[in-house]
Amino acid sequence: MFSIGDKIIYGSTGVCTVTDIGMPDIPGATRECYVLKPHYMANSKIYAPIEDNPVNMRPLLTREQAQTLIDSMPEMQTFAADSDRQALYNTYRGAIRSADSVGLARLLKTLHEKKCRLHQQRKNVPSAEKEFFDTAEKILHGEIADALQIPFEEVSHYISARLEGGYVKSEAVVS
Repeated sequence: MFSIGDKIIYGSTGVCTVTDIGMPDIPGATRECYVLKPHYMANSKIYAPIEDNPVNMRPLLTREQAQTLIDSMPEMQTFAADSDRQALYNTYRGAIRSADSVGLARLLKTLHEKKCRLHQQRKNVPSAEKEFFDTAEKILHGEIADALQIPFEEVSHYISARLEGGYVKSEAVVS
């Protein structure tokens, strides 16, 4: 059970804050819900049933868990290439629906490596795979940004720099 003020991952929406718990002011509502404020969707509110919710909800990674996840990325297994594109896409959808940080990292690594291979062959990534990548990146990078308290835009740089041995947080210039 989550409490008001908790930051959570809510399915493919990504990072949300629990702003209220109770019966929503919606005609016909019969179940108690978490009221969620997505961090990366302006002016949005989600009513998530507390019980029997088909969308996966979990606590946000801690700073230490996020750093451990990043450190484990080089050894992380990619998803097996499947000759059946539909089966492969079902695997990708499953990783996104699960909202599991390791599954999302594996998906990003898989699609990044594929993008690099295709780029060397002067081919483009299929648009469906680009959408999977963008969705997984939004969820995982949003979580890492919140866990590490860095701007979303710096997450890719942070991951690269951490894996290469150093990260320097950029300073905002105020004029």
